[in-house]
Amino acid sequence: MKLTKVANKAAKEASDVLGASLTPEELTKVTAVIAKAMEKAVQQASELHRATCQDYLRKKTDLAHELQHEIERKEIALMANLSSLR
Repeated sequence: MKLTKVANKAAKEASDVLGASLTPEELTKVTAVIAKAMEKAVQQASELHRATCQDYLRKKTDLAHELQHEIERKEIALMANLSSLR
């Protein structure tokens, strides 16, 4: 499922839970808030994973750097995807 659909679905579910009827503009704003929260969560999780890999692979420096770069490349791609939600 695309991240846009996930954020939009979450916004609609929040609207339903609150019993609110959001205008398309309000739904877009709520979707943006959810997307920003998803982006922040991804960044925090990525940093934790990166730190864990570095600690675990400290003796294998080359492999640790290779993994770190791969994680960063994937994070950039994910962040670009999340940014397109705005």
